[in-house]
Amino acid sequence: MAKCNISIDFNGQPDELIRSAEQAISGAGGSFAGSNSDGKFSISSPLGKVSGTYTVVGQSFNISIVDKPFLVSCSRIEEELRKQIK
Repeated sequence: MAKCNISIDFNGQPDELIRSAEQAISGAGGSFAGSNSDGKFSISSPLGKVSGTYTVVGQSFNISIVDKPFLVSCSRIEEELRKQIK
């Protein structure tokens, strides 16, 4: 069961969004596997691993965080994701 569910609307093409997400996550030492419609990712933070899945439906990027450090709130994760996507 997901610990956080986040939906972020975006402009542009899904392939650009996914390519950017993959580069950011891989560049930070994380793992990313997926397509323009769905996939999974994980990345380490100073407090522990964050992992989840995503789906793209139209212009909506839907993220389910399935594992996160206890001390990291869902709102903090969403804030960081929104910064990266905008």
